[in-house]
Amino acid sequence: MSSERFDKAAAEWDAKPRRVQLAEKISDAIAGLPLSTDMDAMEYGCGTGLVGLPLADKLGSLTVIDTSQGMLDVIREKIDARGLNNVTPLCCDLSTEPYGGKHDLIFCAMTLHHIKDAAAMLKRFTELLKPGGWLALADLVSEDGSFHDPEAEGIHHHGFAPDTLINTLSDLGMTELKVETVHTIVKAEQDNQEYPVFLLTACKHS
Repeated sequence: MSSERFDKAAAEWDAKPRRVQLAEKISDAIAGLPLSTDMDAMEYGCGTGLVGLPLADKLGSLTVIDTSQGMLDVIREKIDARGLNNVTPLCCDLSTEPYGGKHDLIFCAMTLHHIKDAAAMLKRFTELLKPGGWLALADLVSEDGSFHDPEAEGIHHHGFAPDTLINTLSDLGMTELKVETVHTIVKAEQDNQEYPVFLLTACKHS
C-alpha cells in the first residue's frame, strides 16, 4: 500500500462529514459482534481511528495498524486526548512485513481495495486470528470505477463481490459467514450515484 497520499491527507481526514458518517455506520455494525473486554483486537488500515476508537471501550486491547505514519500521528493525538490506555498504534504493512500478534478480533474498513493481493491478505488475517476469533471486513460492493477520483493512486480494486469473498474465506476454514449492507454512499457530484458498503463477518473454526 502506498502511504504518501494518506500522510498528506491525514490532518484533514476527519473534515469530510460523509467519511465520518460511513465510519460510524461501520463501527456500529462491528459492535454487533459478541465483543467483550477479554478480547485482544486489531484494526488494519486504521486511518485516524474513526472506526476503531469508538470500539476501544468494548475491548480488552486494540492494536491499530496502518502504513501511513501521518495517520498514526493523528490517531496518537486522539488516544492521548481521550486517555485510552488499551490502544496501541503500529506502523506496519502486513503485505510485506512480519507481525507476530494473534487476535480475537480483526477488522478492516475501506482498506481492502487498496491492497493489491487481497486474497493473500485475507489468508494473513485468518492466520492471525485465534481459534474462535472474528473477522470483520467493510468495503465497497463492486462498482464501475467511478467512486474514486481518476488521479487517485493505490486503488487496486473497484470494490468486491461479497459472494467471492465469502467463498475465499470459506475455503480458508472460516464459518458463520454473513454479509450486510451497512451504508450507501451517495455522491451528489456524480448525479447522486449510489455506492453500497458491505460488512462481511466470519468466525475462525475453533
